[in-house]
Amino acid sequence: MHLSWWVRIRSIWYALALHVIAATLLVFSFSFTETVKSPHQDISIVNAVVVDKAQVDKELQRLKQEEEKKKQTEKQHLEELQKQTDTEKKKAEDLKKQRLEEEKKLLEAKKNKEQEQKLREEGQKKLAQLEKEKTELEKQKKIEEEKKAQAEIEKKRLEEEQKKKTAELKKQEEERKKAEAEKALQDQLEAEQNEEEKRLQALLDKRLESTLGTEINDKITRNFNLTGLPTGLSCQLRVNLLPSGEVTGVSVIRSSGNEIFDRRALTAVQKASPLPVPEDAATFERMNFRNATITFEP
Repeated sequence: MHLSWWVRIRSIWYALALHVIAATLLVFSFSFTETVKSPHQDISIVNAVVVDKAQVDKELQRLKQEEEKKKQTEKQHLEELQKQTDTEKKKAEDLKKQRLEEEKKLLEAKKNKEQEQKLREEGQKKLAQLEKEKTELEKQKKIEEEKKAQAEIEKKRLEEEQKKKTAELKKQEEERKKAEAEKALQDQLEAEQNEEEKRLQALLDKRLESTLGTEINDKITRNFNLTGLPTGLSCQLRVNLLPSGEVTGVSVIRSSGNEIFDRRALTAVQKASPLPVPEDAATFERMNFRNATITFEP
């Protein structure tokens, strides 16, 4: 690559030199012609110029041939160098390949040797391990025999304990069943008693509800204006009460069909506040007097 570059540079210099020589000869010829004043010398001057140009062409041709010859010589030289380089490169590659093959063989030999050493060491370890396992097995066998004998003794002891435990569990089971039967009977009696209490409480609540309902209806009626209304009307009201009987809100949930009647009923409830309610707070909540539904029939 460096030789090719040098050849190109030198060729450029030769070309420049040829052009400079040609230009110098032409300029010299023209200068010589202009300095001659005699008209009798024109023919000779022209001939001189022609002769000089022919010499220049000849010289250029000679230089060109020499340049071509040098190029050819250099080309042959480069080809020979390239051949030598390729040959040396091939030799170097062959040597490198040979060296790599030798290194590979040495590496494989080393690897095989190490593998053999490793296998030998592993074999020794396995033998030692087998000896150790054999000793351990004999020891374990002896321990197992001792355990087996101890297990027989323990088995007999457990069987005796199991018999005692079974008898104890049987006794406990009988006592448990007896206790469950007594508890079931007690629960049944309590349930029956609770049902009776609930039934009595329901009767009392119904009686109290009827009494209070009558009292509430009477109190609302005393505050209700019947003037101008037809008889036989009734409506259903939702009354919100406090445990003290104070009315906090009232609304019509079933109209009487008469708007005036319904409006006067709402007014009468507000005026009748506080309304009669259970004295006991628990009874008040149980009977849902907080959101009481009242059918008003004056």
